[in-house]
Amino acid sequence: MTNVERYDYAFEPDGQEWAARILRRVPPDGGSVLELGPGPGAMTRVLLARGHRVTVVENDPEALEVLKTLGVEVIPGNLDSTDWLEALAGRRFDAVLACDVLEHLRKPEDVLHRLSEFVTPMGRLVISVPNIAYAGVVAAMRNGIFDYSDKGQLDRTHVRFFTKRSIEKALLDCGWAPRVWEANRVPVECSEFAWYWSSLSGDQRQALLAGWQDFDVYQWMVVVTPSVDASAWELIETRGIADKLRDDLQALTVVHQRERASLLEHQKAFSEAKEIIGQMQLEINELRTEMEILRAQKKVVEADLAAKMVEAESRESVWFGRLRRLVGRA
Repeated sequence: MTNVERYDYAFEPDGQEWAARILRRVPPDGGSVLELGPGPGAMTRVLLARGHRVTVVENDPEALEVLKTLGVEVIPGNLDSTDWLEALAGRRFDAVLACDVLEHLRKPEDVLHRLSEFVTPMGRLVISVPNIAYAGVVAAMRNGIFDYSDKGQLDRTHVRFFTKRSIEKALLDCGWAPRVWEANRVPVECSEFAWYWSSLSGDQRQALLAGWQDFDVYQWMVVVTPSVDASAWELIETRGIADKLRDDLQALTVVHQRERASLLEHQKAFSEAKEIIGQMQLEINELRTEMEILRAQKKVVEADLAAKMVEAESRESVWFGRLRRLVGRA
């Protein structure tokens, strides 16, 4: 497997994959970006498509040939040396990306120290590193195994290993102030360490995970700014929070106004329905009164009819009696 094949991958720029989440930390205003160790340019292509001016530093010959076809500024250089620093002397960028790079360097602290020279005032450095404290690595070590491979946590080109605490300490020591942390959580059973994890007993896994919230963090990402800009960044962050609260308030006001208008419409409809129901109730009461009158009239008619029938039967009986007498005389 070549380096180009190892680090070439496709992802949905607006999706939830790790590379997409990293690129969302780059300000979307089309500013200048310095990308360290981009490989064949999986993220570089997305940055270009979004209108950023991209400069890359790469030392792999095959990757360099691919990068030159993308229309970016390419600076060949080994990050463990100083030639690329000289090529960038006096340059500043709105964002610097060092994603899955520091673990490949023998002296990442030297690079971190120098990178502040290339960040504009209020610029940012976005870093991602594998988390050696991943439960899969621990499970493999529990089985007595620490084998390197072509890629992943134990990529054979990794010469430094980091936990969240160790990368944070290195950043602080090098004059960087962490602003935002984000974790790439990968279920251990879905990683290259699935077999080692499954080989542990249930009790061993439970004991291992007890009180360990970050056991499934495969990679850490951190957005940092120069410590000297801390006050200005805090002011901007405060303004950002205030702007967000203002936007949220405006959104809630719009929703409230819509709901209030809807409520007024419902109240109006309810009032109209209430009037209609009241009118119908009056009509029903009038009909009931008319029905009572009709029932009373019906009873009077029925009583009168019954009396007349009795009278008719009586007359009929008299006439039949007279007729029988006349017939008897004849």
